[in-house]
Amino acid sequence: TYIIAQGGKGGRGNKRFATATNRAPRYSQPGLPGVELKLKLELKLLADVGIVGLPNAGKSTLISRISAARPKIADYPFTTLTPTLGMVDPGFGEPFAVADIPGLIEGAHEGTGLGITFLKHVERTRLLVHLVDASGIDQESPLKAFDLINNELAKYSETLAGKEQIIVLNKIDLTGTETRVDYFKHALNKDNFLTISAATGEGCDHLVNIMAERLSQEIQE
Repeated sequence: TYIIAQGGKGGRGNKRFATATNRAPRYSQPGLPGVELKLKLELKLLADVGIVGLPNAGKSTLISRISAARPKIADYPFTTLTPTLGMVDPGFGEPFAVADIPGLIEGAHEGTGLGITFLKHVERTRLLVHLVDASGIDQESPLKAFDLINNELAKYSETLAGKEQIIVLNKIDLTGTETRVDYFKHALNKDNFLTISAATGEGCDHLVNIMAERLSQEIQE
């Protein structure tokens, strides 16, 4: 508990000055004023997990799948303009909060598309789920969307660049995504990513378990 503005010294009413001969004195002592400040407060921790990715990567669909949150979902970018919070119950351990962070775009660290505001929200999470639209992966540059988000995080702050990420390829229910996932896998040169379909629910339970395990490990450390 912190005292931001010290209260003033309290006064004394006329009853405090009453005597046997003067039972209702007309004298009282006024109090002294306290400290007055205008403050701007920022929430340090928004959620345990933040879902980041390009606009229309499926962040809102995912949070609606794994929690009771019901954000606006549409097939066009920038559907989400403010973070949506949802509580996730993994079935073991403590429930945790997940935030759907509005889509970041190139130049976000300079304020493009309300980028700085969005990045501040990302900063207030313990763990990131980096969501990539598998249907948009290109053979020539399969890591383009993935690298773009990571570059924006790094340019904004070293803290964000160092946050642990769970890499997730979404929309694997769409035709042709299997080949695109292979492009991504070979370019990334490692297998530590998950594939899901937020629309159908495929792989989402496994993702929730992974998030719960990572958060539990962080608390223990």
